[in-house]
Amino acid sequence: MKRSNAWQFLALPLIIYTAIIIVPFFRSIFFSLTNWNGISPSYDFVGLANFARVFTDPAFSMSLWHNVLWTLIYLVLPTGLGLLLAIILDKDIVGATVFKSIIYFPMIFSFVIVGMIWSFVYEPRLGVLNLFLRVLGVQNWRIAWLAEPKTALLAIIVAASWQHTGLCMVLFLAGLKTVRVDLIEAAKIDGCNTWQLYRKVILPQLQNVTVVVISLTIINSLKSFDIVYIMTKGGPFRKSEVLTTFMFRESFWNYRMGYGSAVAVVLFILILLIIAFYLRQTLRASE
Repeated sequence: MKRSNAWQFLALPLIIYTAIIIVPFFRSIFFSLTNWNGISPSYDFVGLANFARVFTDPAFSMSLWHNVLWTLIYLVLPTGLGLLLAIILDKDIVGATVFKSIIYFPMIFSFVIVGMIWSFVYEPRLGVLNLFLRVLGVQNWRIAWLAEPKTALLAIIVAASWQHTGLCMVLFLAGLKTVRVDLIEAAKIDGCNTWQLYRKVILPQLQNVTVVVISLTIINSLKSFDIVYIMTKGGPFRKSEVLTTFMFRESFWNYRMGYGSAVAVVLFILILLIIAFYLRQTLRASE
């Protein structure tokens, strides 16, 4: 009777999950093997032709490189800054709670809201950034940040990092609470200075948290779509295009749903490999 009640309780969530996640997932795999344009009721099976095209398409390669660049900057900027802020704010300093709240505050916004906020920051004439540069007297640096091919992608990554730093900080703060105090005291008795204390005692104990932070950082960098679409739609000249916006463009703008589905499958495999690596590292660390 209890088992029957449990299935009755789970039936509706499972139906909803199947309808909005499982079914579209397998439909994407199916359409990735076709030349469907997303509108016509007819299509032809093309086998793996879409996947062969993916790995020879210069636009896909550029989008993939942008994701790689996004990931590398993400691993340095919000991850490193989050760790540094966690170390500073973990101490008993005045206003630590207020600073933690302020730094974490952007996490309550969706990427759509973050993109809208930073679009105003980067606005060429009245944007906060260019107004600040004008006050400093640096006139040559006042540009249309989201319209310049050299700065568009970096500007978006900075905006995304503004939000992601708070999450990294909170995770590292949680990890610092699990550091063994007796090992720290023993290291101090042995004469370790502050740098040696963090490098040889504290940071090694943050290995599990670091794996989580890095994995979430890489996954978030691969599935970034909304902030890019809100701020530049992948422009100018596709210089801020990432895999998700490339997939969207091919599927809904160029009416190549079969090809866009193939890009989605490739992206899914990349994220799946990262998750598998994360689980493996977590299990190895727990052993």
